[in-house]
Amino acid sequence: MLSDSIIILKKELRRIFTDRRMVAMLVLLPLLMLPVMYSVMAKMGESRDSDITSFRSTICIYEGVGNENVMGPFIEAFSAINTELEIVQFSEVDAVKLAITEKEKELLLVMPDNFHESLSGCSTFDIAVYFNSTADYSQYAYSRINEVMTALNGDIVRERILERDLSEEILSVFTVNEVPMQYDLAKEGSVIGKIISILLPFFIIIYLFVNSMKVGLDTVAGEKERGTLAVTLVNQVGRLSIVIGKMMSVMIAAIVGAASSVIGLIIGSRYFMGMFGASGAAITSYSMSTIHILQFAIVIIPLAVLVASLVLIVSTFARNTKEGQGMIMPLYFVVMIMGMATMQTGDVAPKWMLSTPIINSLLVLKEILMQAASWSSIVTASLSSIVFAAILIYLTLRMFSSEKILFRI
Repeated sequence: MLSDSIIILKKELRRIFTDRRMVAMLVLLPLLMLPVMYSVMAKMGESRDSDITSFRSTICIYEGVGNENVMGPFIEAFSAINTELEIVQFSEVDAVKLAITEKEKELLLVMPDNFHESLSGCSTFDIAVYFNSTADYSQYAYSRINEVMTALNGDIVRERILERDLSEEILSVFTVNEVPMQYDLAKEGSVIGKIISILLPFFIIIYLFVNSMKVGLDTVAGEKERGTLAVTLVNQVGRLSIVIGKMMSVMIAAIVGAASSVIGLIIGSRYFMGMFGASGAAITSYSMSTIHILQFAIVIIPLAVLVASLVLIVSTFARNTKEGQGMIMPLYFVVMIMGMATMQTGDVAPKWMLSTPIINSLLVLKEILMQAASWSSIVTASLSSIVFAAILIYLTLRMFSSEKILFRI
């Protein structure tokens, strides 16, 4: 049986890896696409941030009644940032609000009437700041004005303290982590690993499934169309050998494609990690030990077998590749949702995720990348993939044993 499976495997691999278009889609496309994609995203992000920070915002100010002599510090503070100040009258406030809604102006500050009395009486007053959260320029101007007003508020309080011959230290009861020391006790490499783990498991499952689809649908459903499957079945080859051989070929192609995407992601990692604030030195210093690579393999190989088995059972049931594509797309979306769900989990995932095939493997991959995986979770994820893959292989074998189901007569 094993020798027959190897013969089938060699035949399928020869068909896959002698097809230049298939090799390009499996290997070259993800290897080139991911670095290009992340570099473009990074450049676009940098360009956008540069444009926003260099933009000269129009900030309108209604000074309120009776505040002519106390607006100086506020105007001076607002002028220190890259803004164009515009003093408006009360009758213009509604028009300015509409202009902010239409993204023609960025900000409106409405000062309360006679707030100089609150200043002199050391009582609190409220400044209304109108902005548009859907406009990047307005949102950035709002954040900058908040910073300026926080600093100005501190300056005014400090002046009040000094006028009363009190120490500035009265404003601060204690500090936190001001003494230069190493306070973050995370394991070495786990911080960068956490950034990597946000995206890498998602890309792995997507490429495992996509590459399995590319190869797996043609492996059985395609042979039905070409009439070559019937020829294989009449030969003296066991149905189990055929199923195992085809499943292994799909798995190998999926792993090759996923490995290519991981390499492409590593090449482009400097760009996308920079988007998360990681330094180049920290990225370069990250590495996985031999034991972590072994753990990675222990989880990824059964996961690839499960994905290949899932695609193969659909390909076996479908009459042709077109029908197979229609049947497998809902499964693809389910797998994509699973991958996206693991991106949103933190250190503690819900218990139902830990017992769900595919999802638990992705969660363990995240832990391995963070260098914090336990062997119990690794074994559990691997065994669940193997068990469900075995069930799918058994069902596929039952289909292969019945021409009525296999060919949908």
